[in-house]
Amino acid sequence: MRPGFWFRFGLWLAAFGAASCGGEMPMPPTPPSDAPRLVCPQPVTARSLDGAPLAVTYPQVTVVGGQAPMTMGCEPRSDTVFPIGRTAVTCLVSDSLSRRDSCTFTVTVEPPPRVAATRYVAFGDSMSDGVLGFAPFAVGNPGPAVGYAFKLKTLLEQRYTAQTFSMTDEGIGGESITAGEARFPAMLSSDAPEVVMLLEGVNDLNGGRDAAIPAVVNGLRTMVSTARSRGVTPFVATFLPQRPGGRRAFAVNTIVPANEQVRAMASAEGVPLVDLYPVFAGNLDTLLGSDGLHPTEEGYQKMADTFFAAIRSRLETAPSMTSFHAFRRP
Repeated sequence: MRPGFWFRFGLWLAAFGAASCGGEMPMPPTPPSDAPRLVCPQPVTARSLDGAPLAVTYPQVTVVGGQAPMTMGCEPRSDTVFPIGRTAVTCLVSDSLSRRDSCTFTVTVEPPPRVAATRYVAFGDSMSDGVLGFAPFAVGNPGPAVGYAFKLKTLLEQRYTAQTFSMTDEGIGGESITAGEARFPAMLSSDAPEVVMLLEGVNDLNGGRDAAIPAVVNGLRTMVSTARSRGVTPFVATFLPQRPGGRRAFAVNTIVPANEQVRAMASAEGVPLVDLYPVFAGNLDTLLGSDGLHPTEEGYQKMADTFFAAIRSRLETAPSMTSFHAFRRP
Protein backbone atom coordinates (compact mmCIF):
# COMPACT_ATOMS: atom_id res chain seq x y z
CA MET A 1 0.00 0.00 0.00
CA ARG A 2 1.12 3.51 -0.74
CA PRO A 3 1.75 5.76 2.23
CA GLY A 4 -1.31 7.77 3.27
CA PHE A 5 -3.89 5.36 1.80
CA TRP A 6 -5.16 4.21 5.15
CA PHE A 7 -5.30 7.78 6.36
CA ARG A 8 -7.54 8.82 3.45
CA PHE A 9 -9.62 5.69 3.82
CA GLY A 10 -10.18 6.52 7.47
CA LEU A 11 -11.36 9.99 6.61
CA TRP A 12 -13.85 8.52 4.12
CA LEU A 13 -15.18 6.09 6.69
CA ALA A 14 -15.61 8.91 9.20
CA ALA A 15 -17.58 10.96 6.67
CA PHE A 16 -19.76 7.97 5.73
CA GLY A 17 -20.43 7.19 9.36
CA ALA A 18 -21.44 10.77 10.08
CA ALA A 19 -23.86 10.74 7.17
CA SER A 20 -25.38 7.41 8.15
CA CYS A 21 -25.87 8.71 11.67
CA GLY A 22 -27.96 11.70 10.67
CA GLY A 23 -25.42 13.94 8.97
CA GLU A 24 -26.18 15.49 5.55
CA MET A 25 -24.75 14.05 2.41
CA PRO A 26 -23.57 16.65 -0.11
CA MET A 27 -26.27 17.06 -2.83
CA PRO A 28 -25.47 17.62 -6.48
CA PRO A 29 -26.30 21.12 -7.75
CA THR A 30 -29.89 21.67 -9.00
CA PRO A 31 -29.94 21.65 -12.80
CA PRO A 32 -31.05 24.95 -14.31
CA SER A 33 -34.70 25.23 -15.41
CA ASP A 34 -35.71 25.57 -19.03
CA ALA A 35 -35.08 28.91 -20.65
CA PRO A 36 -37.98 31.36 -20.29
CA ARG A 37 -40.60 31.38 -23.03
CA LEU A 38 -43.12 34.19 -23.60
CA VAL A 39 -46.68 33.58 -24.80
CA CYS A 40 -48.31 36.74 -26.15
CA PRO A 41 -52.10 37.27 -26.16
CA GLN A 42 -54.14 37.12 -29.33
CA PRO A 43 -54.41 40.38 -31.35
CA VAL A 44 -56.48 42.99 -29.52
CA THR A 45 -59.08 45.21 -31.24
CA ALA A 46 -60.85 48.24 -29.78
CA ARG A 47 -63.05 50.89 -31.36
CA SER A 48 -62.71 54.63 -30.90
CA LEU A 49 -66.12 56.29 -30.62
CA ASP A 50 -64.96 59.66 -31.89
CA GLY A 51 -62.01 58.81 -34.11
CA ALA A 52 -59.45 59.98 -31.53
CA PRO A 53 -56.59 57.82 -30.15
CA LEU A 54 -57.76 55.44 -27.44
CA ALA A 55 -56.33 54.02 -24.21
CA VAL A 56 -56.30 50.21 -24.56
CA THR A 57 -55.82 47.66 -21.80
CA TYR A 58 -54.56 44.34 -23.15
CA PRO A 59 -54.21 40.92 -21.41
CA GLN A 60 -51.04 40.00 -19.56
CA VAL A 61 -48.27 38.06 -21.28
CA THR A 62 -47.62 34.54 -19.95
CA VAL A 63 -44.09 33.38 -19.00
CA VAL A 64 -43.27 29.65 -19.09
CA GLY A 65 -40.04 28.38 -17.48
CA GLY A 66 -37.10 30.58 -16.65
CA GLN A 67 -35.01 31.06 -13.49
CA ALA A 68 -36.22 33.63 -10.97
CA PRO A 69 -35.85 36.48 -10.55
CA MET A 70 -37.04 37.52 -14.00
CA THR A 71 -37.50 40.89 -15.64
CA MET A 72 -40.33 41.36 -18.14
CA GLY A 73 -41.96 44.26 -19.94
CA CYS A 74 -43.95 45.22 -23.04
CA GLU A 75 -43.75 48.29 -25.23
CA PRO A 76 -46.12 50.03 -25.66
CA ARG A 77 -47.43 49.22 -22.19
CA SER A 78 -51.01 48.27 -21.41
CA ASP A 79 -53.27 51.31 -20.86
CA THR A 80 -51.20 53.30 -23.33
CA VAL A 81 -53.09 55.65 -25.66
CA PHE A 82 -52.89 53.93 -29.05
CA PRO A 83 -53.38 55.76 -32.35
CA ILE A 84 -55.95 54.74 -34.95
CA GLY A 85 -54.62 51.76 -36.89
CA ARG A 86 -52.57 48.69 -36.01
CA THR A 87 -49.64 48.97 -33.62
CA ALA A 88 -47.14 46.19 -32.92
CA VAL A 89 -46.55 45.47 -29.20
CA THR A 90 -43.22 43.76 -28.39
CA CYS A 91 -42.67 41.97 -25.07
CA LEU A 92 -39.28 40.87 -23.64
CA VAL A 93 -38.27 38.63 -20.70
CA SER A 94 -34.86 37.96 -19.12
CA ASP A 95 -34.16 35.52 -16.28
CA SER A 96 -31.39 35.39 -13.68
CA LEU A 97 -29.21 33.37 -16.05
CA SER A 98 -29.47 36.11 -18.70
CA ARG A 99 -31.61 33.96 -20.97
CA ARG A 100 -34.10 35.95 -23.00
CA ASP A 101 -37.23 35.55 -25.11
CA SER A 102 -39.62 37.86 -26.91
CA CYS A 103 -43.02 37.82 -28.60
CA THR A 104 -45.11 40.30 -30.56
CA PHE A 105 -48.85 40.93 -31.01
CA THR A 106 -50.92 43.77 -32.41
CA VAL A 107 -53.34 46.29 -30.91
CA THR A 108 -55.78 47.67 -33.48
CA VAL A 109 -57.81 50.79 -32.78
CA GLU A 110 -60.64 51.04 -35.28
CA PRO A 111 -62.18 54.37 -36.19
CA PRO A 112 -65.96 54.56 -35.85
CA PRO A 113 -67.84 53.45 -38.97
CA ARG A 114 -69.16 56.21 -41.20
CA VAL A 115 -72.13 56.53 -43.49
CA ALA A 116 -72.24 58.64 -46.63
CA ALA A 117 -75.41 60.58 -45.70
CA THR A 118 -76.53 62.29 -42.49
CA ARG A 119 -79.75 64.15 -43.49
CA TYR A 120 -82.83 61.93 -43.84
CA VAL A 121 -86.53 62.39 -44.54
CA ALA A 122 -89.26 59.81 -43.95
CA PHE A 123 -91.86 60.69 -46.60
CA GLY A 124 -95.33 59.27 -46.93
CA ASP A 125 -98.60 58.84 -45.09
CA SER A 126 -99.56 57.94 -41.51
CA MET A 127 -97.10 55.05 -41.41
CA SER A 128 -94.27 57.51 -41.90
CA ASP A 129 -95.81 59.67 -39.17
CA GLY A 130 -95.91 57.00 -36.48
CA VAL A 131 -99.68 56.50 -36.15
CA LEU A 132 -100.43 53.49 -33.97
CA GLY A 133 -102.94 50.88 -35.00
CA PHE A 134 -104.97 50.68 -31.81
CA ALA A 135 -106.47 54.19 -31.58
CA PRO A 136 -108.93 56.20 -33.67
CA PHE A 137 -107.19 57.78 -36.64
CA ALA A 138 -107.23 61.33 -35.31
CA VAL A 139 -106.39 60.36 -31.72
CA GLY A 140 -103.48 58.72 -29.98
CA ASN A 141 -100.70 59.61 -32.38
CA PRO A 142 -97.71 60.08 -30.05
CA GLY A 143 -95.61 61.51 -32.86
CA PRO A 144 -92.07 60.83 -34.02
CA ALA A 145 -90.93 59.02 -30.84
CA VAL A 146 -93.15 56.10 -31.85
CA GLY A 147 -92.63 56.20 -35.61
CA TYR A 148 -89.89 54.38 -37.46
CA ALA A 149 -88.09 57.63 -38.33
CA PHE A 150 -87.31 58.42 -34.69
CA LYS A 151 -86.19 54.86 -34.02
CA LEU A 152 -84.06 54.84 -37.15
CA LYS A 153 -82.30 58.03 -36.05
CA THR A 154 -81.42 56.34 -32.77
CA LEU A 155 -79.93 53.35 -34.62
CA LEU A 156 -77.86 55.64 -36.83
CA GLU A 157 -76.54 57.61 -33.86
CA GLN A 158 -75.63 54.45 -31.96
CA ARG A 159 -73.54 53.06 -34.80
CA TYR A 160 -72.08 56.17 -36.44
CA THR A 161 -70.91 57.82 -33.25
CA ALA A 162 -68.67 60.43 -34.86
CA GLN A 163 -71.46 61.87 -37.05
CA THR A 164 -74.52 64.03 -36.38
CA PHE A 165 -77.86 63.17 -37.97
CA SER A 166 -81.07 64.95 -38.85
CA MET A 167 -84.28 62.97 -39.36
CA THR A 168 -87.43 64.73 -40.55
CA ASP A 169 -90.85 63.11 -40.30
CA GLU A 170 -92.76 64.16 -43.43
CA GLY A 171 -95.65 61.73 -43.02
CA ILE A 172 -99.21 63.02 -43.44
CA GLY A 173 -102.06 60.76 -42.41
CA GLY A 174 -104.55 59.88 -45.14
CA GLU A 175 -102.41 61.28 -47.97
CA SER A 176 -102.89 59.95 -51.50
CA ILE A 177 -100.11 59.29 -53.97
CA THR A 178 -101.20 62.30 -56.02
CA ALA A 179 -101.02 64.62 -53.02
CA GLY A 180 -97.61 63.19 -52.14
CA GLU A 181 -96.31 63.82 -55.64
CA ALA A 182 -97.55 67.40 -55.46
CA ARG A 183 -95.79 68.32 -52.21
CA PHE A 184 -92.63 66.28 -52.83
CA PRO A 185 -90.55 68.89 -54.76
CA ALA A 186 -91.20 71.63 -52.19
CA MET A 187 -90.25 69.24 -49.40
CA LEU A 188 -86.93 68.52 -51.08
CA SER A 189 -86.22 72.23 -51.28
CA SER A 190 -87.19 73.01 -47.69
CA ASP A 191 -85.70 69.99 -45.92
CA ALA A 192 -82.65 69.52 -48.18
CA PRO A 193 -82.26 65.80 -47.39
CA GLU A 194 -79.48 63.59 -48.66
CA VAL A 195 -81.75 60.52 -48.36
CA VAL A 196 -85.51 60.27 -48.73
CA MET A 197 -87.37 57.13 -47.62
CA LEU A 198 -90.58 56.58 -49.58
CA LEU A 199 -93.56 54.70 -48.15
CA GLU A 200 -96.63 56.08 -49.91
CA GLY A 201 -99.77 54.80 -51.63
CA VAL A 202 -101.58 52.49 -49.23
CA ASN A 203 -104.50 54.91 -48.97
CA ASP A 204 -104.99 54.64 -52.73
CA LEU A 205 -104.85 50.85 -52.51
CA ASN A 206 -107.39 50.87 -49.68
CA GLY A 207 -109.74 53.01 -51.74
CA GLY A 208 -109.24 51.67 -55.24
CA ARG A 209 -107.90 48.16 -54.66
CA ASP A 210 -106.11 46.62 -57.68
CA ALA A 211 -107.14 49.44 -60.01
CA ALA A 212 -105.00 51.87 -58.02
CA ILE A 213 -101.76 49.93 -58.39
CA PRO A 214 -100.55 51.55 -61.67
CA ALA A 215 -101.12 55.06 -60.32
CA VAL A 216 -99.30 54.26 -57.09
CA VAL A 217 -96.29 52.74 -58.85
CA ASN A 218 -96.11 55.62 -61.35
CA GLY A 219 -96.30 58.12 -58.50
CA LEU A 220 -93.43 56.43 -56.68
CA ARG A 221 -91.42 56.35 -59.91
CA THR A 222 -91.98 60.09 -60.39
CA MET A 223 -90.76 60.83 -56.85
CA VAL A 224 -87.72 58.62 -57.38
CA SER A 225 -86.87 60.54 -60.55
CA THR A 226 -87.40 63.90 -58.86
CA ALA A 227 -85.21 62.96 -55.91
CA ARG A 228 -82.38 61.76 -58.10
CA SER A 229 -82.52 64.90 -60.21
CA ARG A 230 -81.80 66.85 -56.99
CA GLY A 231 -78.91 64.60 -55.98
CA VAL A 232 -80.99 62.88 -53.27
CA THR A 233 -80.82 59.11 -52.77
CA PRO A 234 -84.31 57.54 -52.62
CA PHE A 235 -85.07 54.34 -50.72
CA VAL A 236 -88.39 52.74 -51.74
CA ALA A 237 -90.29 50.54 -49.28
CA THR A 238 -92.80 47.81 -49.99
CA PHE A 239 -96.24 47.96 -48.39
CA LEU A 240 -96.97 46.19 -45.13
CA PRO A 241 -99.37 43.26 -45.11
CA GLN A 242 -102.87 43.91 -43.76
CA ARG A 243 -104.74 41.78 -41.25
CA PRO A 244 -107.99 40.34 -42.61
CA GLY A 245 -110.97 41.68 -40.72
CA GLY A 246 -109.20 44.81 -39.49
CA ARG A 247 -111.39 47.90 -39.57
CA ARG A 248 -108.95 49.69 -41.90
CA ALA A 249 -107.65 46.66 -43.78
CA PHE A 250 -109.44 47.23 -47.10
CA ALA A 251 -106.71 46.00 -49.47
CA VAL A 252 -105.66 42.68 -47.96
CA ASN A 253 -105.47 40.93 -51.34
CA THR A 254 -104.05 43.93 -53.20
CA ILE A 255 -100.84 44.34 -51.21
CA VAL A 256 -99.00 41.36 -52.75
CA PRO A 257 -99.50 42.33 -56.44
CA ALA A 258 -98.79 45.98 -55.58
CA ASN A 259 -95.51 44.99 -53.95
CA GLU A 260 -94.53 42.91 -56.96
CA GLN A 261 -94.77 46.00 -59.12
CA VAL A 262 -92.98 48.19 -56.57
CA ARG A 263 -90.09 45.71 -56.50
CA ALA A 264 -89.95 45.64 -60.30
CA MET A 265 -89.95 49.44 -60.47
CA ALA A 266 -87.15 49.75 -57.89
CA SER A 267 -85.08 47.18 -59.77
CA ALA A 268 -85.63 48.92 -63.11
CA GLU A 269 -84.70 52.30 -61.60
CA GLY A 270 -81.70 50.89 -59.75
CA VAL A 271 -82.78 52.31 -56.38
CA PRO A 272 -82.46 50.63 -52.96
CA LEU A 273 -85.52 48.58 -51.99
CA VAL A 274 -86.56 48.27 -48.35
CA ASP A 275 -88.67 45.12 -48.36
CA LEU A 276 -90.91 45.53 -45.32
CA TYR A 277 -93.56 43.02 -46.33
CA PRO A 278 -91.67 39.78 -45.49
CA VAL A 279 -90.53 41.23 -42.16
CA PHE A 280 -94.17 41.59 -41.09
CA ALA A 281 -95.64 38.50 -42.77
CA GLY A 282 -96.29 35.81 -40.19
CA ASN A 283 -95.99 38.26 -37.27
CA LEU A 284 -99.17 40.29 -37.72
CA ASP A 285 -100.46 39.69 -34.19
CA THR A 286 -97.50 41.49 -32.63
CA LEU A 287 -96.44 43.90 -35.38
CA LEU A 288 -99.84 45.25 -36.53
CA GLY A 289 -102.42 47.02 -34.38
CA SER A 290 -106.06 46.04 -34.03
CA ASP A 291 -107.08 48.16 -37.04
CA GLY A 292 -105.22 45.69 -39.27
CA LEU A 293 -103.34 48.51 -41.04
CA HIS A 294 -101.01 50.49 -38.78
CA PRO A 295 -98.03 49.00 -36.95
CA THR A 296 -97.66 48.64 -33.22
CA GLU A 297 -94.63 50.27 -31.63
CA GLU A 298 -92.84 46.94 -32.01
CA GLY A 299 -93.80 47.02 -35.67
CA TYR A 300 -92.31 50.49 -36.09
CA GLN A 301 -89.10 49.20 -34.55
CA LYS A 302 -89.03 46.42 -37.13
CA MET A 303 -89.47 49.01 -39.86
CA ALA A 304 -86.58 51.04 -38.44
CA ASP A 305 -84.38 47.94 -38.26
CA THR A 306 -85.14 47.10 -41.90
CA PHE A 307 -84.46 50.63 -43.16
CA PHE A 308 -81.26 50.67 -41.08
CA ALA A 309 -80.01 47.43 -42.65
CA ALA A 310 -80.66 48.84 -46.13
CA ILE A 311 -78.84 52.09 -45.32
CA ARG A 312 -75.84 50.23 -43.91
CA SER A 313 -75.67 48.02 -46.98
CA ARG A 314 -75.91 50.93 -49.41
CA LEU A 315 -74.22 53.88 -47.70
CA GLU A 316 -71.76 52.69 -45.07
CA THR A 317 -68.18 53.50 -46.02
CA ALA A 318 -65.12 51.41 -45.22
CA PRO A 319 -62.91 52.98 -42.51
CA SER A 320 -59.43 54.13 -43.44
CA MET A 321 -56.67 52.81 -41.17
CA THR A 322 -52.88 52.80 -41.04
CA SER A 323 -51.68 49.24 -41.61
CA PHE A 324 -48.76 49.28 -39.15
CA HIS A 325 -46.75 52.03 -37.58
CA ALA A 326 -44.00 52.39 -35.03
CA PHE A 327 -45.12 53.57 -31.64
CA ARG A 328 -43.47 56.68 -30.29
CA ARG A 329 -44.18 57.59 -26.70
CA PRO A 330 -44.90 61.32 -26.36
